[in-house]
Amino acid sequence: MYQRAMGITKLVGSDENRNQSYTDYSQVSDWAKTNVKNVLAAHVFNGTTATMISPKANLTYAEAEAVRNLLIESKLISE
Repeated sequence: MYQRAMGITKLVGSDENRNQSYTDYSQVSDWAKTNVKNVLAAHVFNGTTATMISPKANLTYAEAEAVRNLLIESKLISE
């Protein structure tokens, strides 16, 4: 979702190897790796720690609400 919004706003990350800082990046599902790499490169997301992104963790309500608000404001979904 964030990757799609990045496309609309034309946000491109410059830190292309940032994903290598996270020891659990290999746990990201294959279908999502490119998108996760792109949002990390743009510093849209930070890890849960300096070395972990916790790709298998559940989203909190606040995180889900932030995604929803981004999609609404980007006009990707309606309220």
